[in-house]
Amino acid sequence: MKYMLVNQGQARHGAACSACAQPLGSSYIRHMSTQRRYCDYDCYRRYQPSAMGMLWPYGSSLEAITVLAAISTWSCMMQMGALSRSLTEAYLRAHDLLTTEGVDG
Repeated sequence: MKYMLVNQGQARHGAACSACAQPLGSSYIRHMSTQRRYCDYDCYRRYQPSAMGMLWPYGSSLEAITVLAAISTWSCMMQMGALSRSLTEAYLRAHDLLTTEGVDG
């Protein structure tokens, strides 16, 4: 949580609180990394994302399930691709051995 208290500073004309949309006065709080402005500390604390929200950026459970399903599918495809490459290489090596030994049908 890094923020700066701005005293007697003028925000841009028409600037409003990022949380409650109230117009900013001469004193407000500005979050350092996002540059969002809040009308007071209580508003800042109430609407700041929690630590869990920062670690888990997905808003809804449906979005989280979709992301996890996509990751799982991608992982499965990568494993199947590696398996098919291995089987193809084994087949080609065996075919090369048979042709170099001169095995005729």
